[in-house]
Amino acid sequence: QKGAHIIVNDLNPDAAEETAKLIQNDGGKADHFQLDVTDRDAVFELSKRVETDFGSADLLLNNAGVSMRVSVEKMTVEEMEWMMGINFYGVLNGTQAFLSQIKENNGHIINVSSILGLIGMSTQSAYNAAKFAVAGFSEALRLEMLEHDVRVSTVFPGGVRTKIATRTRLPQDEDTEEARSELQKGFNQMAFTTPMDAGKVIVKGIEKESPRILIGRDALHIDIMRRLFPARYAKYLGLTRGLNP
Repeated sequence: QKGAHIIVNDLNPDAAEETAKLIQNDGGKADHFQLDVTDRDAVFELSKRVETDFGSADLLLNNAGVSMRVSVEKMTVEEMEWMMGINFYGVLNGTQAFLSQIKENNGHIINVSSILGLIGMSTQSAYNAAKFAVAGFSEALRLEMLEHDVRVSTVFPGGVRTKIATRTRLPQDEDTEEARSELQKGFNQMAFTTPMDAGKVIVKGIEKESPRILIGRDALHIDIMRRLFPARYAKYLGLTRGLNP
């Protein structure tokens, strides 16, 4: 709707194609590629292909993400590495691969963190670590890019009605149909924002060149509570129980 030519990337090629078709059916221009954001070489190869086939990019949105519910006590190093590989190093790889193009066009980088990149939650230590890392990385990048006239925005979504809850990784001894049903039920009760509305908020934030983009009333509420009660917000918001069913 704004005239952008969107390059959609997804680990699942069918999902990438479906998203591109949705854009095209709405009158937009889109192409799609399969991409594993943890494969650094593949991300850099894609950046070269984009520049060759479509011209240098002027806007980059890093939003690949996964979720996991596990306590620190039960979590393995491999699980933490899996989480950080996608949720943080995916952002790093995308940023470094496309940064020269973005600088050339005085463009805009948008990195998706989470409201859990601002607050901690029980059973979400790995997700917290990755999303806090995205927030800190993006803030430092924003300061570095000021002299290059490049904008950097960090997005902090609250609950958005996506399929992320159904794909959440659970400990093997807890991964039952009942547990997943309860997890999805709890997530639905907290997810107030549709993907379409979330997209509109991000576009508005880009147009305003906002360094922080909060999505949803829940995100705004939690951010205020965190500022007012930095030592007690977890108790007031019921975060000590985490995402346990």
